[in-house]
Amino acid sequence: MKTILMLTDFSKNADHAARTVAKIVPDLKADILLYNTYYDHPILPTYAGGPWVVEELVFQKDESTARLSQLAIQLRHIIMGISKEGFKPKTGYQCGEGSLGKNTAAIIQENKVGLVVIGSSTDSSIDHLLFGSDTMDVIDHASCPVLIIPPKAEMNELKKVTLATAFELTDINAIKYLAGLGKQLNFKLEIVHVSILDEKDDPIKENAILTHIHGIKQDNISYREIRGKDVVKRLNRLCKDNGSDMLALVHHQGGFFSGLFNRSTTPAALGNQHIPLMVIPSEMNNHLWPARA
Repeated sequence: MKTILMLTDFSKNADHAARTVAKIVPDLKADILLYNTYYDHPILPTYAGGPWVVEELVFQKDESTARLSQLAIQLRHIIMGISKEGFKPKTGYQCGEGSLGKNTAAIIQENKVGLVVIGSSTDSSIDHLLFGSDTMDVIDHASCPVLIIPPKAEMNELKKVTLATAFELTDINAIKYLAGLGKQLNFKLEIVHVSILDEKDDPIKENAILTHIHGIKQDNISYREIRGKDVVKRLNRLCKDNGSDMLALVHHQGGFFSGLFNRSTTPAALGNQHIPLMVIPSEMNNHLWPARA
């Protein structure tokens, strides 16, 4: 049994993300943990009216706890309404102060978290979707995949997922994770080798990953490659043409998504992203989703 960590700021989009992923919880046989950071600003002890600051923190904590409790109840009702086997996950919640990224990293380790869920911004601005301080803070600290749910996106009919990879050997972890998830959710996985070069990349590295892909021996996994510049535009077009319901990217610490994307070209290309985006860290200690119980 693993846990899905749902991060919320109680916004409309955060609530939508939580409810959207709750619909696949019965298939994953996972527990839910809701988390809210209710304060992330320095407090000056010498500030006049110090007691007011303490009272304000207590009020925020109490309000956060109450709203988390309400959201947990709503998610339980959603799951009970769709679960054919009467599955009832544990639905817990926590709140705390400090950096969202660091807190997320600690919660992942303490609770066997296999997936982090976060809602994207209200508009189509990629600055908030990929480069917003909170989202990138979570991605940089997460040791498991982070699923970003855009407004109005749904996952109740997840039939096809596209994984974009530059064929780094560490991307095998992402392939294993999505292959296991595909078994649970019954979706087709298309692995897309993305290259900005016109000629072939390192053939030894490519053959090693292709050998691994073929070794999985699942009928629901396919492979293709795309070459040339304007990578993200090509991926967006590919996802639209092949009917993908989710795009997955591999995030390398110290780099940015395998070096395929950069902060100057991505905003224009992904500004209208409408399908869920899963960001998978290149190194995961426990990357396989558990088999169906």
